[in-house]
This record gives sequence, structure tokens and C-alpha cells, in this order.
Amino acid sequence: MEKEYNMTINRLPSKTWNWLRMNETQLEKIEIPAAGEAKVTLPEKITTAENEGAKPWNADFAGIASGMGEDMDGLLAAAGVKAKHYEVPADVTEVQPLLLDYAYAQNSLQAGAVAVKAGKNSEITVIEDFASDREASGQAAVSTRLYLEEGAKLRLIQVQRLGSDFTFMNDIGALCEEKASLEVIQLILGGKNTYLGCKTTLQGRESSVNTDTAYIVDGEGRLDMNYVALHEGKKTQSNMQAGGVLRDHAFKLYRGTIDFKWGAKGAVGNEKEDVLLLSNDVVNQTIPLILCAEEDVEGNHGATIGKLDDELLFYLESRGMNREQIYEMMAMAKVDAVCRKIPDPATQAKVQKFLGRAVEEEEA
Repeated sequence: MEKEYNMTINRLPSKTWNWLRMNETQLEKIEIPAAGEAKVTLPEKITTAENEGAKPWNADFAGIASGMGEDMDGLLAAAGVKAKHYEVPADVTEVQPLLLDYAYAQNSLQAGAVAVKAGKNSEITVIEDFASDREASGQAAVSTRLYLEEGAKLRLIQVQRLGSDFTFMNDIGALCEEKASLEVIQLILGGKNTYLGCKTTLQGRESSVNTDTAYIVDGEGRLDMNYVALHEGKKTQSNMQAGGVLRDHAFKLYRGTIDFKWGAKGAVGNEKEDVLLLSNDVVNQTIPLILCAEEDVEGNHGATIGKLDDELLFYLESRGMNREQIYEMMAMAKVDAVCRKIPDPATQAKVQKFLGRAVEEEEA
């Protein structure tokens, strides 16, 4: 049995200039992990089952493409991963979130997969927390597939609190039927090498997706992202936002694609990234892409990339803050804006603790 795996991930749906080297990412000699599981807190109204037998882990969700691509499926298949399936019955609103806690030990080598089906007119929140000790090293891969039936509402929240020498592959694929609504909230706060893909197929009329991602990348960290909103249905809507901070010698690559297919009349897509550079040694790459095979659509994209304004720095320094405090405050502001959207107080507390602010808030 092969112990290593070569992968091509995070492919753009349509290639740009090859000399930019942003069309895709090559990963060589990735060690094949063992199948792992999360600690699950299961709400009362959610049903669960495991994909048994020799079928591929994503057999029941085979038609749902993901952001990282087919090679991620190959890695999970090589690892012998079986997906954990969760389903929200039709017309059910589950107030309590489905909690999936992934706790990785030192030198972990694990992979897992989750598949969630939201029935017609149902509503559910899924929270995935990826955590380890601050100095931990290791490798993990998790793929999440989401299927939203007509009128379903699903909120996926992912928090990454991994060690400074950890490699993490996080893959999402979703399909939305008519008037289904998906919200994805992500906080990338730790880890050395993070590869993240998220693709949503808006198949049904008036379906929608909103993604909001905040990140802090420092040290020698690398963050490689690929977000795709695939508009197939009429009057579909997408809104992709990403904002973060790069420090020290960090590297970040953001790909954001709005893809209007023929027949997606009246569709609207928006994407925006806001990047704050806190060092002269960081590398930032951003590629917003709009593909259009339909005339009656609206697509907008933009990116704001730069350092703190000198006038703002002068103003804050004149109020008694030093530059280190100012940089930290601005970095945390971006994270806090997204953290406040998490409806679970316990998850918010974990974020604050990881950021080293739990004690201060308790004293306040």
C-alpha cells in the first residue's frame, strides 16, 4: 500500500496566466493519514448514520463537487475514511447546534469526513472546531459535504485553533436546491500550513450562499484558499467575504470565483477581500475571478490590500498606544467582527481563550 500521495488541489475553474502560478496548488509526498473521528454533541432532532461497506466515503454525495477537488477525495479514500452522515428532517428547526470537536494530539495524522443533509424547509447550525496544543505539529484533513433541499437553511461554522507546526486540509462542498440558503463562517487562527477549499453549487432557483472568513497568518505560516460560487439556477445569489492579517513572513493566496452558468438569469454574485499587511516580508496573492456564460447577471468583486494609514497610526500613538498595541488591536478587530456572528457562546469563549483574552474578559 502506498504511504504517500501527490495532490493537485484548489484549482481555479478557469486558468489565468500560468506565470502567476496561482491556477492550482501542487502537494507532493503527502503522508496518507489514518481515519479519525470527532467528538460529537448531537441535538435531539438530528439523525445520524455511518456510510458502511465498500462504497467511497462520499458515495451518497457524489454529485457535490468541493473546493479542493477530486484529489482530496482520493486522499480520504486511501485513508479508509467513512463519512459520518447527519440529517435534519423536513420542516424541522433545530435550535441547538450540531457540534463536531476535532482534538488533535502531538504528531497526529488523521482524516475525517462529514456529510449533512438539511431536509425541505429545515434549519440547522453545524459547528466544527479544529484544535490542538499551541506548539503541536501534525497533519489532518477533513472534508464536509452539505446538501440543502428546497427552502432549507444551514449555517456552517468552522474554527481553526491549531498548533504552530500543524498542516491542515479543510474541504467543503455544498449543493443548494430551490430557495435554500447556506451561510459559512470561518475563523483561521492557527496552524502553519492551511489549505482550504469551499465550493457551493447554487442549483435551485433563488438559492443563496454567504461566506465570511477571517484569518491571522504569522510566522512562516501559509494559507491557500479557493472559494467558488457556481450559479446554475435563476435569481441565485452569492456573497463571499474574506478579511485577515498577515505578519512576519506569512504567505497567503486567495482565489475567489463567481461562475455564472448559462440559464442563471437574474443571478447576482459579490466577492470582496480586505487584507492588512503588518510586515514588509509577507507575501499576499489575491485573484478574484468572474466567469460568465449568461448575459442577464450581475457580478462584482474587489480587494483592499495595504498597510495601516500613517495618519491613523499617528492619531493612535498620540493617544498613548505603541505600534505593537495598534497592530494587535487592528488584527483582533477583524477576527472579532466574524466571531460575533457565531451563535454559540461556548465556541466564542474558545476563540477568546485561544487569542489569550479570556482572563481579561472574565475580570471585566
